[in-house]
Amino acid sequence: MNENNIATNTWSNIDSKALYEDNWPNEPELRQQYEEGQQCGGCSFFAPFNADWGLCGHAASRHHLETVFEHFTCTSFINEGWGPHSFTEDASLHCRCGGESSQ
Repeated sequence: MNENNIATNTWSNIDSKALYEDNWPNEPELRQQYEEGQQCGGCSFFAPFNADWGLCGHAASRHHLETVFEHFTCTSFINEGWGPHSFTEDASLHCRCGGESSQ
């Protein structure tokens, strides 16, 4: 259960931590997604706190408003790459800069 505490350097939900550490034992599709690099750090709805941890901002995710590890994943993953995130499912609005300045 999410403790509803602001955590910036660890999991806010011990159940999510267990899923990650156990490699999603009952969800082989998530284990495969993880292995293919489709991880929270590249999700449009990931708000990073630091180099490793961030907040899930996707209302459709079962991990919504949890602090998660950047290498975690879930079924609501929306690929936007590992640069800036736009917090939308609409790919036409996703950042295409890859984190590079437009200058």
